[in-house]
Amino acid sequence: IVLGRQRGFKLQSTKQNEDFAHLVRVKMVEHDVTRKKLMELTGRCSGTMVNRFGKINPTPDEMSIWELRIYYKVLKLSDEDILNFIR
Repeated sequence: IVLGRQRGFKLQSTKQNEDFAHLVRVKMVEHDVTRKKLMELTGRCSGTMVNRFGKINPTPDEMSIWELRIYYKVLKLSDEDILNFIR
């Protein structure tokens, strides 16, 4: 069994992770929130932030609910944004 990409298709979870990570990066710019500020609020290090929201193989699905709530409030994510990510 080959996981990941097959014939140009991505797993749904991979696509959701990429879309959510992109959304977070866009909202950071939109609301003038720095990575440093998010690191202070969440207690996460720079490496974790890159893993979660970087452009290559982001893994935001590894965050805790507590951490997701911080992003929700600080970045003013909509309920729809969250539902699209967790579905």
